[in-house]
Amino acid sequence: MSTIAITDCEGNVLYSLEECEMFPNYTAVLKDAIAQGKDLTGLCIKNQNISNVVFQGTTLYNAVFENCNFHKVEFIECQADSVWFNRCNLDGLKVKKTNLSKAQIHKCSISKAHFTRSNLNDSLIFDSNLHLAVFLKTQLNNVGFDNCNLEKAKFEECSLAEAGFYNLSPTYQWINDVLFSRCILNNCNLSSLNSLSMLFIRESNIEDAELKDQNFTRVINTYTKVLYAIESDTVWWEDFRGNFEQFKDMVENDTMENGTKYYLDDFLYDELSKVVYYLEQWHNEQTIIAQNTLSINKCE
Repeated sequence: MSTIAITDCEGNVLYSLEECEMFPNYTAVLKDAIAQGKDLTGLCIKNQNISNVVFQGTTLYNAVFENCNFHKVEFIECQADSVWFNRCNLDGLKVKKTNLSKAQIHKCSISKAHFTRSNLNDSLIFDSNLHLAVFLKTQLNNVGFDNCNLEKAKFEECSLAEAGFYNLSPTYQWINDVLFSRCILNNCNLSSLNSLSMLFIRESNIEDAELKDQNFTRVINTYTKVLYAIESDTVWWEDFRGNFEQFKDMVENDTMENGTKYYLDDFLYDELSKVVYYLEQWHNEQTIIAQNTLSINKCE
């Protein structure tokens, strides 16, 4: 009978079992190690298919996962500081109440992954696909998203202070339709974006992020909260995102850009009509200020 061993990167055995009908492969032995509550600090897994494995309450400090299939794997209440994922399939990954701080995620597919109430502070995610990934109530402070595809990813009630989004792509498809909802964005670096019109912003302090030449005004009423970015000519209200003229048309005609009816209640219509008037006046004032500044600079 051969032995199936779970090892660290130096080859030290963390857990092992004799191969048998109950434990016929690496994945079965790994599941038993997790069930037995074994300390898997320094775990090293390469070139393995461990899809659908659930790491529950597992200690995984400094673990290394390379060229592995993690499809629909779950990490629940794990301690996994400083783990490294390299060239792994993490599609459908679920992470709940887990410490993944200082993680390094390199060249991985993380599409449709869900991170809930977890800690990824000080991590680096680069050259990876996070299409449709969801981050809920997760700490992402000082996380670098470097050259990643984040199209339609959602950040809800997350802290992204000092985080950074960087991509060399000449288009902004990589960050198209990303949602920041009730997020903390202090000094979050979004300065590579010339416009914010591709983002969805809901009750997040985008004004405190690091941005390139952006001015904002917020209009807060009893029932409505509207944010307008003048340089990007983008208005955000609830699920609405569009330029000022589209917002004005939506309010005046109850019609979205695609022609569907919005049907505003009277109390919403009254408030939003006042917002339209205010934004129109504010926009005109800011335009005049910008034109005057440009004229002064030309004279000098």
